Amino acid sequence: MDTRSAGGVLAGLIGLAGIALSRERARGIPFSPVNGGARIGADFPERAGLANDDASAPRGEMDDFDAFARPDFDTTRVAPGIRSFYEETRDFEMTYRATWHRPFRTGARLAAPLTTLFQQLNLPAPGDHEAKRLESHFVPLDPEVDPRPGARAWVRTDPETGDAVFVALYAHHDADHGPAGSRTPERFVNIAAPLPGGNLSTVLHLESFATDSARGDGLRLTTRAPGDPGLYLVRDGTGFWLPMEQTFTVWPADATDAPDAPAGGAGVVATHEMWLLGGKFLTVTYGIER
Repeated sequence: MDTRSAGGVLAGLIGLAGIALSRERARGIPFSPVNGGARIGADFPERAGLANDDASAPRGEMDDFDAFARPDFDTTRVAPGIRSFYEETRDFEMTYRATWHRPFRTGARLAAPLTTLFQQLNLPAPGDHEAKRLESHFVPLDPEVDPRPGARAWVRTDPETGDAVFVALYAHHDADHGPAGSRTPERFVNIAAPLPGGNLSTVLHLESFATDSARGDGLRLTTRAPGDPGLYLVRDGTGFWLPMEQTFTVWPADATDAPDAPAGGAGVVATHEMWLLGGKFLTVTYGIER
């Protein structure tokens, strides 16, 4: 075997090992089995037969914030406005501004027409720094179609065009991690964003952080934690870990280290940051007001 052939075999083995490791990291996580079609859009839950017509629409991203409490996460310390946003999301107005970071701006600019066509992950292209409003509503999901606990669709649209910006299926799952005999149960946020032919799933760990606000602590939801948290490419419920990370950081707006809200006047401010292979490629800043 010549050097070139040996190199090709080695590259193939490394690739297969990477796929196997990616699959192993996803093992045991209850992913949504929902696959997207050629177009997602605001009516995806109804068009795809996901909606549970016998259930009432949820009020928020989660039903009970305190259900995520752990010995190292005191949910009662988190500012009441942040807690209310997660439990009563539909009662809040949201504005946002997207910032694409170098060297990913060219890729984001090329992808923008596709995300507009798919009506999913449909953020402004690089260079558009205008603050934009979001309208949102929730749709209960049929447990026979998506059996994850508490599954619901959170649909966010552009009020000027009616186009979908984000369509995501929110749920949770519980897992125990650590050595046998000292395992700590934890509840994770489990999100699936339908894409053509599959979905992009995110598992998030919740933690609080101190602020100088009199209202209370801030909240961080992140994939940067051991165990299940991460981003995964999923098809038919089978997931593969991706070398990506994301973190949502949420502050009471009066905290001095909170970023400025896109349109001012917010009670809560949040950022959504994403990394690929360790490089930050996106920051979305939100202003949130009841």
